[in-house]
Amino acid sequence: MIAHVFKVGEVVKPHPSCNALPHDVFRVLRLLPMTAGGLPLYCIKSETEMIERVVEQNAIEAAPR
Repeated sequence: MIAHVFKVGEVVKPHPSCNALPHDVFRVLRLLPMTAGGLPLYCIKSETEMIERVVEQNAIEAAPR
């Protein structure tokens, strides 16, 4: 089981290998339970979109400040 790396309020961006997310910056809104495989999940939202997305930890990385 892997621990959550990102915290609520932290700014993240899609990992380069993730094609499922638009190339934008997102803010972590909530930490969600792990997947059945033990990967942490996050609820994230871009400032330019009205939707919230649920992503696995391996789909995002820290955005430069």
